[in-house]
Amino acid sequence: MKYILKVLNILILSLFLFPAINSYALATPPEINAEGCTLMDASTGKILYSKNSDKLLEPASTTKVMTALITLENCSLDEEVTVQEDFTKVDGTTIGLLKGDIVTIKDLLLGLLLESGNDAANALACHVSSSIEDFSVLMNKKAKELGALNTHFKNPSGLPDPEHLTTSKDLSLIMREAIKNKELLNICNVKCYEIKIKNDSSRTIWVNNKNHMINPMSKYYYPYTIAGKNGYTTKANHTYTISAEKNGHIIVASFLNALDKNKNFEDMKDILNYGFDNFDFINLYKEGQQIDSYKINEELTVPLIATKDIDYVVPKDENKNATPHIDIEEKNLSKTSFNKGDVILKGNVYLNNEKLCSVDLASAISRQYDIKDDIKHFFNKYKTNLIVGGSVLGISLLGISTYLIERKKKKKRKKKLLEITSSLPKINDNFNKRINK
Repeated sequence: MKYILKVLNILILSLFLFPAINSYALATPPEINAEGCTLMDASTGKILYSKNSDKLLEPASTTKVMTALITLENCSLDEEVTVQEDFTKVDGTTIGLLKGDIVTIKDLLLGLLLESGNDAANALACHVSSSIEDFSVLMNKKAKELGALNTHFKNPSGLPDPEHLTTSKDLSLIMREAIKNKELLNICNVKCYEIKIKNDSSRTIWVNNKNHMINPMSKYYYPYTIAGKNGYTTKANHTYTISAEKNGHIIVASFLNALDKNKNFEDMKDILNYGFDNFDFINLYKEGQQIDSYKINEELTVPLIATKDIDYVVPKDENKNATPHIDIEEKNLSKTSFNKGDVILKGNVYLNNEKLCSVDLASAISRQYDIKDDIKHFFNKYKTNLIVGGSVLGISLLGISTYLIERKKKKKRKKKLLEITSSLPKINDNFNKRINK
């Protein structure tokens, strides 16, 4: 009977314990129909899921994320642009711009990112760089800067070209950079917009956001979406790059060459949920937080603050009790002036002895260097030695001075004695002469 009760207890405990253990195990990623896919943590760049992440594929209109990024780096939103060609001469999707139309950069970006207008893409490229070819040079340069080393752009719109290729990993890197731009994020969240032609008040162009995952009325709506761009050509099939935020943490996902549009939207939700459900996002330091200090001299230690958020991501089933530490570069700042907030040092952040990232370290105080500081520091550092040395020197000088004075007196006495001695014969001669007289 006791044996039976013991077995029953074990079985009951197992029912409670095993589900708890399994709930922390990393789930199997969903099956998706896109040929290439990369899910990335936006803070660290760590890849959370991938499928053919380095395979070269056509990006279609997801290209326009880079076009928007380059434009915003070179132009202000209220800058006016004169359109150089009619939309009828542009292949693919357009918003209806005519040659001579005057619109703002903001108008063109809305037409670019909401309606995916190729005429808007060309107008932006020609405004920034005078030609599509020159603009493509900027796009490729930026891609390399972001680490998107397998990407090559030939145009600002994503129209098919044998050399216009990217990878899902590279596309995620580009979106990761794009969402750092608040103006781009704001545009991506506009539902619809009326573009007014400045030189023709009789004409307006309405654009609607085709990113269905950001539209609450769409069956594809995903509540955590913060930005996204879709694309399609008969060669590239369906493409998409998207970013979502949940509980303050952001992830990015890119999908290339998806054959089934509806399934692709379902896949996107599944992949994003996989990221949020299976990984913990942990903040080590906030931007502006003091994370260490640096001793400049005996009198001055400078508090150091982080110039960016420092995060890391781990699967939920891994140990999160990580111990961070920072290695700070050795640098002589004894003769350096700086203001509060100035970057004065660099450091490497390690997590359990594994390098996580590099960070610029700023001073939490201001400091103006003065040579008097060196004199004061020198005196404080060698105060005892200076006192002892000064005392010894004073005693030595006093002894030398006394010796010289005594020596001088002795010389005077000797000289006087010699004078007296030398005068004695004369005195005797005079005395003898007087007696003889």
